[in-house]
Amino acid sequence: MIIGEEMAARLGVGMGDVVAATSPSGATRSLKIVGLFKRGQTALTESSGYVLLREAQSLLERPFIINRIGIRLRDPDGADRVAGQLERRFGYKAQSWQERSSDILAVLVTRNLIMYTVVSAILLVANFGIYTAVSNSVADKKRDIAILRSIGFSEADLQLVFVAEGLMVATMGIAVGWLLGYGLMGILGSLRFPIAGEAEQLPLDRGFRQYAIAACASLLSGVVAAWLPARKAARVDPVDILRGAA
Repeated sequence: MIIGEEMAARLGVGMGDVVAATSPSGATRSLKIVGLFKRGQTALTESSGYVLLREAQSLLERPFIINRIGIRLRDPDGADRVAGQLERRFGYKAQSWQERSSDILAVLVTRNLIMYTVVSAILLVANFGIYTAVSNSVADKKRDIAILRSIGFSEADLQLVFVAEGLMVATMGIAVGWLLGYGLMGILGSLRFPIAGEAEQLPLDRGFRQYAIAACASLLSGVVAAWLPARKAARVDPVDILRGAA
């Protein structure tokens, strides 16, 4: 049989030792420990063991009977759909890992909600920075705006100029943010935290998808923050500005 490391330590046994397994009906069988496993879940490794199917059926005196079948899918996100199909086809209870771990998933949803709220607040602060930068640029270049309008630049052309300025600021921020994020992820990934009595590294998603989401959100917020003062600049009356400057 194969048992968890915590159970082996609690029983004082190791590789190659022979243990006696007793079924609820009183049947006893001697089994040799041929392997130890650790799943990172103390509750599982303290109480679980694995034997050959025929050994379990013989010990429980239930030959040719299986009380549970586990299915491993290529796409774990499709477990709910597959479980529903199996129930409709065979009439037996099929439970997906999402249903079995609903409490943990609810905690993760709450964590993600808090995380995205914090990130949104950070983006809002960054938007104010971009808005302030473009607004100051508009205020400093009123005379230039008036000259551009007087030589034929349309409102859309002026808006495009200042939106492009906001995009440049957002792009530089994205580049710096990517570098800082990559460095911080590397540092965090090298740290070890006590999990289930062991020092483990946190599982981190370092895929390009996360960087792409951050970049798209930053670009969108930068465009909006730059468009507002650009829209104001495009509506400036060049005659009033040139008359005042004169």
